[in-house]
Amino acid sequence: MHGGEQAADIAGRELDVALPPHLRALATRLTAAFEMLQVSGFRHELTVLAPAGRIVELLTFCRDEPDLRCELLADLSGVHWPGGKRTESAQETTGWPSYEFADEAGRIEVDYVLYSLTHGHRFRVRVELPDDDPVMPTATGVYGAANFMEREVYDFFGVRFDGHPNLVRILMPDDWDGFPLRKDYPLGGVDVQYKGATIPPPDQRHY
Repeated sequence: MHGGEQAADIAGRELDVALPPHLRALATRLTAAFEMLQVSGFRHELTVLAPAGRIVELLTFCRDEPDLRCELLADLSGVHWPGGKRTESAQETTGWPSYEFADEAGRIEVDYVLYSLTHGHRFRVRVELPDDDPVMPTATGVYGAANFMEREVYDFFGVRFDGHPNLVRILMPDDWDGFPLRKDYPLGGVDVQYKGATIPPPDQRHY
């Protein structure tokens, strides 16, 4: 067995262990239709990693393909991974070890959670964008619910959705500076106007 075939076989066996049969079947169907997709399984959850430029085509396929029939966009959210080195704790293992990760470019993950009312399955479609210029096509033409969800991701993470009919802030004031859910956003205190006091930033509070 060649190296590439062996890696694919190992990945396939790991996917088989991590996913129930119906989600393994979905992963196979998706990768057969879109060869560029990467799929992963964790705790019985399927995640499909897709390039930003193909997201509208992929979501349309997931909605219309009879075997998938994901009629509902259940959620759309973002996660910011700032660039540089980082440390993560593996809380699920004995001893709570920490792992160091080398310098990486900053990125924003945009996650679409799709749900099929017909078949009862759900899975995640993920797009990774550079955090210095996060731009991708809007999904409002596929799912009407994406309208307000994309505005929220824009409001908090700064992701710009090309073609969105009204991409403006949805919760923060229009003139707000920055994107509050990015990890590099400064932690600031909160003014308590009716008492004339200030609540300090979270890392400076004492209880």
